[in-house]
This record gives sequence, C-alpha cells and structure tokens, in this order.
Amino acid sequence: MSAQSVEEDSILIIPTPDEEEKILRVKLEEDPDGEEGSSIPWNHLPDPEVFRQRFRQFGYQDSPGPREAVSQLRELCRLWLRPETHTKEQILELVVLEQFVAILPKELQTWVRDHHPENGEEAVTVLEDLESELDDPGQPVSLRRRKREVLVEEIVSQEEAQGVPSSELDAVENQLKWASWELHSLRHCGTIP
Repeated sequence: MSAQSVEEDSILIIPTPDEEEKILRVKLEEDPDGEEGSSIPWNHLPDPEVFRQRFRQFGYQDSPGPREAVSQLRELCRLWLRPETHTKEQILELVVLEQFVAILPKELQTWVRDHHPENGEEAVTVLEDLESELDDPGQPVSLRRRKREVLVEEIVSQEEAQGVPSSELDAVENQLKWASWELHSLRHCGTIP
C-alpha cells in the first residue's frame, strides 16, 4: 500500500457500549481495480454483527454528502459481509439469515439472536428446539406452562437490562405466550419445514 493510495477521509465508527474504550478508524484506500477496501486486517476487526447494525442504521445525515454516504455504506457492507473471506453462497446466506430474523416476532428475534446462528438452517434449528422445549407432548401442561414463564422471564430480564420500557415488556410477555402456538401452526401449515 503506497501513501498515495490512502484517502485522507476516514470513517469514524462509534463504539457500542461493549467496545466503549475501543475506537476504530477505518481508513479507505484505493484498490488496483479502483474500488475501496479496508486497510485493517480482517482478523483485527470487531464482530461482523457490529458492522451489519451500523450498515442498517446508517443515515444520510451521518455523512457530508451523497458520494461520502455511498462510500461509507460500501465500506460498512464490506466489513459486514467480508467478500474477501466469504463465498457468494455464504454472503447470500448471511443476507437471508438477516431477513429471516427480521420477519420474526420481536420475542423470537431476541431468542434467535441470543443463540448467534451463522445461517438460516441454524436459526430454524434454534426455533425448532424452542418449540420442542415449550411443546414437549410428553410433559404435563403445567410443566410446559412453567417453561414458557421461565422463557418470558429470561427475555424480559434481558430486555430490562437493555432499558426497554415496561409497557413494551408486557407486550413481549403476551406475544411470547403465543409464540409457541404460532411456530406450531406455521410448521403444520408447511411454512416452516
């Protein structure tokens, strides 16, 4: 990398609370193809999930102009999907996984994200495991109800720790009571294999 190929502009990535003491400046440089790439080695970057969230939350007002906005989005997307290390199929799987999680009810999104699936199949397995835990036909109804209550308590405590208002927590609790039924219905309708 020559000094001439490094642009003077760089992206300031604001740390999450977990990374409070780490500030990462991502310098943009020119590839021989004319495309921008990161000058930081892949193995020294934060979790790709951090960049996915920043990519999705990026706003036009976060940049001085349209060219810079596209450039920053391109860099955040590259840092999230890492095309230098992932195959096209892996990149497609990451996008499908993100969309699958996004269409789930909020309480199931939380559950799936807490299990960190790497692809859609793993996300489905997490949900199927949850369904079998909640709806084990060999268990008495009272035990299944207690498992649901424990699950609700776990999710509520996680969301309270994240500062979610109690009105939203009540809604999550009510939705979760029906989550197992919804999964069961979707499975029997053939929506989820």
